[in-house]
Formats: sequence, structure tokens, C-alpha cells
Amino acid sequence: MSSPGSTVYREALLVEITPPWDTIDSGVAECVSEAVRVAEERGAVLLIKVDSYGGYLDAAFTIGDRLYYAKTLTVAYVENKALSAGTLIILPVDLVAARRGSVIGAMQPVIVNPVTGEITFLNESKIINPILRKAEVYAERAGRNTSLIRAFITEALTVDSRKAVESGVVDLEVTGYDELLGILRNYSLTRNNVTYRLEISRVEPFSCSFRSRMLSLLSNAYLANVLVSIGVLATIFALVSGRLAILPLTIALILLGLVGTGLNPNVVSVFLIVLGAVLLAVELFVLPGFGVIGISGIVLLTLGFTLLPMYIPTGAVPSEEYVTALRAFVIGISITLGTFFGLVIFKVIEAKRAKPYEYTPRGKIGVAVEDIKPGSPGFVKVEGELWRAVSTEEINVGEEVVVLDVRSDGVLVVKKKT
Repeated sequence: MSSPGSTVYREALLVEITPPWDTIDSGVAECVSEAVRVAEERGAVLLIKVDSYGGYLDAAFTIGDRLYYAKTLTVAYVENKALSAGTLIILPVDLVAARRGSVIGAMQPVIVNPVTGEITFLNESKIINPILRKAEVYAERAGRNTSLIRAFITEALTVDSRKAVESGVVDLEVTGYDELLGILRNYSLTRNNVTYRLEISRVEPFSCSFRSRMLSLLSNAYLANVLVSIGVLATIFALVSGRLAILPLTIALILLGLVGTGLNPNVVSVFLIVLGAVLLAVELFVLPGFGVIGISGIVLLTLGFTLLPMYIPTGAVPSEEYVTALRAFVIGISITLGTFFGLVIFKVIEAKRAKPYEYTPRGKIGVAVEDIKPGSPGFVKVEGELWRAVSTEEINVGEEVVVLDVRSDGVLVVKKKT
């Protein structure tokens, strides 16, 4: 319930930036942005748990801007560390709590060579000044100490939780997450002449989408280099060897690797969906059977719909619910078809590798359908099949026989002994 000039929150939505998803990248930025949107719709507090060494500057700005303009109350909890970009994203938050002994700061920007791992510190004013001003804007929203934040960026200063609270960068020092939850059950703060009353009795974890997690994986520079390298080498191999059927998969590897270098994942998503649909149509309606082309189509469709954005901010058709349902349907169909045709191909390969098996009636019992005499063959019926038969003894119609051998002139039979 609310009163004039005050707002009461009883529910919180928890999003975590912790290992193994602790690098602040485009996937994490998308996840946090989506969590903010959901919290706004529900009228819930957004609670962010941070345990990160940092990440990419553009992703940090995306998160910072989303939190700066959030239409709901935001709370950040520093578990062990919120360094570099991790510090930047907590500055615009309404309430920041840090675990005792945790550290923040070290915001000086660096460039990491993805090949050698070499780290280069940046000190150019053209780069430093925009970061400084942006950090100050974030900090001023919640009345934080901007002078210490300036030292974070220009001197790579790092402070512990106690110093951060004393300096006015962090609001609370707690012994752990449970203590913070206890505080949030009965806490008040004022922002922009509005008093917020926290009576949090329920905290719901927010699950990041599969797309955002995939974007985080693809944002890894080392993985991106590996994907591009494998894709280029495989493409060359396919062209040289004439195995053009695998080209769609090699191109997909290159595109996925390029996502980590800045290529728009939405463009890649559309391309993979179109190419996958074309390949699947060719396999189903043009080529006989089901092989590499069809499997490639299913794989590309699955990847394409996985990378499809969950939320369409323009409000244009199709709606978010439609896209979510469509993605679930296509992924489900892709997995089902992939599993089915995978089993079919496995059985075909298994059958081709199996040793040839030849059926013979040797040792079987049959019945003479004609008289058989030495030098005068006849026919016998064995397990429903007629066989030309020879014998060294006379056998009359209707007598049971035993097949001894299979010869070029027929099966050798004798009377069954009673």
C-alpha cells in the first residue's frame, strides 16, 4: 500500500551477475535489461547480486543506463567483488550493500589482446573523460561520492567495503546476503523527495534467457577466435574437397564467431533462420532421403531461433508472447526432427556396417510336397517356403524331412526319424 509521496515494495526480483556468468558482456546486459523490465511490470524491487571482475565497457554502459532510467527501485549487493565494470553498474542503483571484506573500484579501462592476453592500460583523455563523466552522472543519481569514483578510474584505486561506506560510495556494509534480506524487510530511503518503504517478504530469482547466455558465450574473445578459425578452415576444406554440403555449417561457425567481434546477433539470427529453412525445404522437396543438408537446416534453424530476441520493444506485431511461443515451438520441432533423423541415420550406418547375414534352411524341418527319389529331385516346404530338394533315399509326399545341406542343385534332405 502507498501514501502520497511514498511507495511500498513487498516483492523483489533477483538477478545475479556471479560466476560462471560474471563477465559483464552483451548477454549479461540483455539479461539485466530484461529483468528491469519485468520488475517494472510487476512493481517489484530489482535486486542485483554482483560478484564480478568486470567486463566490456559498452555492456556496462547498457546496464548502467537501464538502471539509471529504471522506473522501479533498485538494490545492489556486492558479494565478494565488483571491480571495473562491476563498480560502474552499481553506481546508479538506489541502494548499494556490500558484504564485509568485499572490494570495489579498479575502474581504469584496459584493452586485452585476445591472442596474447596482453593487457594495456588506457590513459588517453579522449577515452577517460567520457567514462569519468558517465560514472559521475550515475553516482549523482543516488548522491554518491564522485571524488572517490574519479580515483577509481584515473588511479585504478580499490577500496574495501568499510572504506566504501565511509566514503559514501556504498550505503550499507552487511555480513552476508541473509542480513541484507533481513534489512530489506523493514527499510526506508528517500530519492527525489519520494520515500520508499521496503517490506520485502518474497524474493524471486530471475532466470536469464537461453539467448542471453548464448550471447555471453559468443562474447568470449577466445571462443570467438576459435569458432572463426574452425569455420574458415572448414570452409576451405569443403571447397577444396568438393564437399559443399557442409558449407552452411562452416558459414554458421564463422557468423557465430563474428558475433563476439561486434556483429549484430539479430542479423545473424535472421540469416540462420532463412538459410536453415531453405536447406530444410531443399532436403524435403528436392533431394531424396534425409542427409547432411537436412540436418544442417535443422541445426541452423535451432541456432537462429535461439538467437532471436525475446523482447520486441517497438510493440509491433509479432508480440513478445508470440515470438516466445514460436521459438519454443520451432526449437521443440527441431529437437524432435533432429532426434528422429539422427536415429534413422544411426540405424542406416549400423546396418551398413553390420556383417552380411544369409538365411539358409540348414537343420530345419519341412514337408515333402512331391515324391523325391535318388536322381529325381522334388520340392519341399520349409517354414512356408518352397525349396528344390534332392535326396539319397525315397521320400513320399507328406513325409517330414530334415534339411542337411544347401547345394547348387537344391537342398539335401532326409526323412525325419521318428
